[in-house]
Amino acid sequence: MKLVISSNRVAVGNKLRNYIESRLQQSFQRLDRWVQKVSVCLDDINGPRGGVCKQCRLVVTLNGAETVVVTETGASVGASVSKAIRRAGFAMTKRVKSRQDRRVKKVSHRHIPVVALAESPELPQEDDPYWSNTP
Repeated sequence: MKLVISSNRVAVGNKLRNYIESRLQQSFQRLDRWVQKVSVCLDDINGPRGGVCKQCRLVVTLNGAETVVVTETGASVGASVSKAIRRAGFAMTKRVKSRQDRRVKKVSHRHIPVVALAESPELPQEDDPYWSNTP
């Protein structure tokens, strides 16, 4: 998984970068084989005026050119990153599950040939001692 972190008016230090990487590892652990690239864009919407203004936009590129885009706003960068990663994890799980469901539906619509049914073993007879319930 390739990770790209960009920021606009937000200082991204090693501590924040490590926090983002660890949260992504935890949330996308099961989905790692489907994730190709994750872009994290951090922004301070109000600038120096303050307030609830830290925004995190996650763009997750999945194999097969599908993308999941999540935007969250919070009072701190950590809170907005955490909420965005959680929402992206749910959205990705939903996408991957729908892919798997489509694959199962394709397989389940196949017909069993009549020859295979004719060659199936017969059911055991009631008088067979191996299959009886009495000792």
